[in-house]
Amino acid sequence: MVEAYIGLGSNMGDRSGFLKYAINGLSSSEEVSVTAVSSIYKTDPVGPVSQDKYFNAVLCLETSLDPYGLLSLLLRIEKDCGRLRNERWGPRTLDLDILLFGDLEIEDASLKVPHPSMLERAFVLAPLAEIRPDIRIGNRLAREQLERIDSIGVERLIAFDQSKTVGIIGASSKPDRYSNRAQIKLMDLGHSVVPVSQRDGVILGVPCLRKIADYWEPVDTLTLYLSPHRQLQVMPELVAAKTKRVIFNPGTESMESKRQFETAGILTEQACTLVMLETGQF
Repeated sequence: MVEAYIGLGSNMGDRSGFLKYAINGLSSSEEVSVTAVSSIYKTDPVGPVSQDKYFNAVLCLETSLDPYGLLSLLLRIEKDCGRLRNERWGPRTLDLDILLFGDLEIEDASLKVPHPSMLERAFVLAPLAEIRPDIRIGNRLAREQLERIDSIGVERLIAFDQSKTVGIIGASSKPDRYSNRAQIKLMDLGHSVVPVSQRDGVILGVPCLRKIADYWEPVDTLTLYLSPHRQLQVMPELVAAKTKRVIFNPGTESMESKRQFETAGILTEQACTLVMLETGQF
């Protein structure tokens, strides 16, 4: 088994969701064991193209794959997330780079290891130094390499295991709706969002589902923006989502829904999701 380090980045749609998908995809491979994941960092984009801020992270893994086999796996995961390589420096759903692969040095048309730009990129060195501050890169340790460059525009956002996957039931594209404002706040804080709407196709760059049960993994929290009557109509699929927690936002409280969730072993709260996020109580 060889120890390798992978840089992850996304600046389109559900940025945290894409990072989680990548880590899940790597962890699902029999030839890979993910051993450490950094916090999620919010970072300024690099290059001349105007685009949104990135979410970046670095992970450490052990693998029985050779570097080209690992590269093939990373490219497949990128493709699964809709990655298109139409524009250099352009926005992307998911970017996965091999930063280090054991002690190997590779330079050919398809792969360069160590990554040729990593020593000048704080959005790589900051998360790398978080999980392995004493790994040697070139003639310095990772933390020393980070200290010598400008880190402006690189903000540690949230520990990876604190980033929640939140289903927004009754999501809306209308900016004045609390569900829309909550989605913005969730995404800004580094959480992954799953908007569920019968009206909208995409909200804030994130494709909507018609049913939360269609999502690829269990969600941590459901936040409800449905009337009590509508909740009961879709209750079987809400319970089937196997969430850990349900939040009844103001105006959505339902004793019958609460009873059914708690019978299924799901915690419930009556609160305003937006207020919880703004006051650090989420």
